[in-house]
Amino acid sequence: MQQLSVLEIKELAKSYSLIKANWHFHILTPECQLNKTDKYVLAIENIDSDMESVCYSNKPYMGIGQELVRLLHGDDVIKKNDEKSLTPPSLEVKKLLNRAKELIKIGKFWHHHMLFPGCRYNKHKDRWVIVFEDKEKNEIIESISFNEPKSDLQHIEKLFYSQKK
Repeated sequence: MQQLSVLEIKELAKSYSLIKANWHFHILTPECQLNKTDKYVLAIENIDSDMESVCYSNKPYMGIGQELVRLLHGDDVIKKNDEKSLTPPSLEVKKLLNRAKELIKIGKFWHHHMLFPGCRYNKHKDRWVIVFEDKEKNEIIESISFNEPKSDLQHIEKLFYSQKK
């Protein structure tokens, strides 16, 4: 694992996209089960080359996160669509969204993970997994699928990036 600046991670993501590498990124909060530090972590992973690069901060990486999610999944994932025009979320993601909205109402920052097949953090190696960590209830909600859950991501990412922190 190598430590880079935010700008270097952004440039790395662009280069991975250009060569169509199998890449993704994570925003880890200090209390995240995947985080071994007391900082916010922005990690970019290239599954093809088994490379991970990180940078650390005292604040969440919301701005760069929005840029990277667009690069990774396309503009429509966080486009401000009317909720009624989106495909309804899966049952597990609906449960996750309801809990996330409750947390936003009480001013609690929440996070999730989109674990790609082959991701170093994914225990379901051949599947796509959305993980929601609810620290208030000490609960994990998972949605596991064989295909990229793009319609679920549209709901989650839009809500995630609406948070203020």
